Amino acid sequence: MSHNNQRYFDEWEIIREELLQLIRNKDPKKSELMRKGIHQLMYILDETEEATPLNYMERTTFIKSNIDKHVAFVQLDELFKETKKKLARIRAQSKSE
Repeated sequence: MSHNNQRYFDEWEIIREELLQLIRNKDPKKSELMRKGIHQLMYILDETEEATPLNYMERTTFIKSNIDKHVAFVQLDELFKETKKKLARIRAQSKSE
């Protein structure tokens, strides 16, 4: 995983914690943070397209159209987890070659 990618994952963890609080408090500011999270994920995948999770486009469309709902947050968090796992696998494979 590149240093840049790790920075985006670190930023997502901060955003994630903030989002959890905003969701609990039903704060409308969560939509803005969700958009920021989507952009973080897009930056990562722009750098490493082979780490793109399954059904990425459909899932991000779902997230965007349900951005103020908890299910969208859960889906975005899952996309980050899957991307991180794929990047780790890619890195491990490239080291073994």
